Amino acid sequence: MQTKTLRRWNNAIHRDLGYFFFGMTIIYSISGIVMNHFKSGDFAHPDYSKKYYEFRVDPPVNNRVDQAYINGVLEKAEEKGKYKSHILGNNYLRIFLTNGFIDVNTNNGESFQERTTPRYLIREFNLLHYNNIKKFYTWFSDVYAAALILMAITGLFVLRGKNGIIGRGAWIGAIGLIIPAIIILIYA
Repeated sequence: MQTKTLRRWNNAIHRDLGYFFFGMTIIYSISGIVMNHFKSGDFAHPDYSKKYYEFRVDPPVNNRVDQAYINGVLEKAEEKGKYKSHILGNNYLRIFLTNGFIDVNTNNGESFQERTTPRYLIREFNLLHYNNIKKFYTWFSDVYAAALILMAITGLFVLRGKNGIIGRGAWIGAIGLIIPAIIILIYA
């Protein structure tokens, strides 16, 4: 095959794979950034934001916790209608909500609430990134991974001359290989 024909095929493959997997690349990139930072600050959990509240309720009379007492706690926390279940321990009540939980010290009424709010879109992106769907999606994500490899290789040959792989591209490509190698040597 002639060099011109090879270059034309190379560029067409690179271009068309880039167009086809544009959405997946954006999804994985955004999800990856969020997951890289999820243990700090705003991203304590990648799929949910969490807020914490402290408040006080009256301790249960005679240490008797029933549904009426739980409903009173929910009303005080402005979480009526979000009850899922509860567990009762020694001087301890945890009420599970559709959006978090409430802990109540049944001795003194001190209460702590964790309220979660889904990070819409980010949560769905992470669902794909974690491959929690399985089935067909596993195959699709494998094809995507193979396409990324092919796009990386064909990308080396898109430009010609001093800006291509035999010029500036070789130096930039080498730096792109050296940086992860150094990081592995330092941290592995």
